Amino acid sequence: MTNSDGRRNQGSCSGDDRRVRLFDITFTPGSAVEILSVARDQSVTGPRLIVTANLDHIVTLSENVAFRKAYDRAVARTLDGMPLVWLARLSGATTARRVTGHDLVEAAFAEPWPAGQRIFLICASEIVGTRLTERLLAKGLPRHAIAVTVPPYGFEADEAYGTQLAAAVRAHGTTLLVFGVGAPRSEIWVDRQGEALGGPMVLAVGEALNVAAGLVPRAPVILQRAGLEWLFRFLNAPHRLFRRYFVRSWRLVGLVLRRFFVRHNPQRATTASTPSGARDTP
Repeated sequence: MTNSDGRRNQGSCSGDDRRVRLFDITFTPGSAVEILSVARDQSVTGPRLIVTANLDHIVTLSENVAFRKAYDRAVARTLDGMPLVWLARLSGATTARRVTGHDLVEAAFAEPWPAGQRIFLICASEIVGTRLTERLLAKGLPRHAIAVTVPPYGFEADEAYGTQLAAAVRAHGTTLLVFGVGAPRSEIWVDRQGEALGGPMVLAVGEALNVAAGLVPRAPVILQRAGLEWLFRFLNAPHRLFRRYFVRSWRLVGLVLRRFFVRHNPQRATTASTPSGARDTP
């Protein structure tokens, strides 16, 4: 993604003083509708990626250089997890609010459609694509404006397939590209394909796409507000999510403590800000 003067876009969104700064990431303020509007208005060449940060993303960002690059170049970033919202508020950002992948999908799929809307869905399974196509058709989007694909496992590392998929996205005239195959694969792939995709707005929302298709339940609102949506998700998929919630999430504690240490020991800031063992691969 480049600006008009040829420089890469670094995700600058607006001068809104409500913006939240956390873990060296500037988050975009506003509701899901407002954030989509900000993304549409960005003057960039290439895809306009919106990322949704949760605890696992923060940990992965400290380890994976390619993922960090994708985040830095995104046009908008949201606080998806309540623990991050609480951390932001404790840091003084009292206006911090949660905007999830679910919120973005619902706002993006709501009528009235932007002029010339053409949606490309990259789904985890055929049934997800079928259900979402039915939903979009029922809302009045023409069939020719909807494209769906289910990429093979490891697609992000397959250069030939990536070139083919990017060409298909561009040929469709895609204005909204929605990824439901998980992080960091989606974000890194979009960032690496760049202008080959054309100029769509891109939502990397993972399982939120399965929820939108009606195949996976979402936690009750009371659990969402209490910051316990993760527990509901874990109980519905314990084998898949055990490591994320009970092993990897503890690394965030180390990141928070390290930042606290750096804040009180400025001379160590340069050393501490460099991720240990960071990789430039998905």
